[in-house]
Amino acid sequence: MEDPVSTVAGHTEPAALAARLRVAGWRFARRMRRESAPGISPTLSAALHTVETKGPITAGQLAAHEHVQKPTMTRTIQGMLDRGLVERIPDPLDGRVSWLSVTPEGRKLLQRSRRRTDEFLAKRVKKLSAEERDVLETAATLLERLAEGDR
Repeated sequence: MEDPVSTVAGHTEPAALAARLRVAGWRFARRMRRESAPGISPTLSAALHTVETKGPITAGQLAAHEHVQKPTMTRTIQGMLDRGLVERIPDPLDGRVSWLSVTPEGRKLLQRSRRRTDEFLAKRVKKLSAEERDVLETAATLLERLAEGDR
């Protein structure tokens, strides 16, 4: 039986749906992390992806993009540098600025991670019916919109 507090006229209330999405999202993200790049943190993986897609990028720009404080990003950048995943490139016009760029090793790590995750997801999606895959396609579009926020 449906919870009368969470539904009105057969439709899920936004707060109840938000709670379900939050928990499912966390569980899904945790599962993806286990399947993707063992040995690196989700924070490092996300930052590396951003450097690849937005770079070359400054440490300040990276921190802003990842919505973290600069000291937190400094530790993440050091982790990427220590693993040889990114390199610092001095700015030719301003010696105080350096740019971060993904190294070939960083690119390989991202490619392996994406391949592992895609293979894992493809196996699971193949088990769904055509109708379920259609629903998932719509859900993916909506989740992408929700992830963009108010930009």
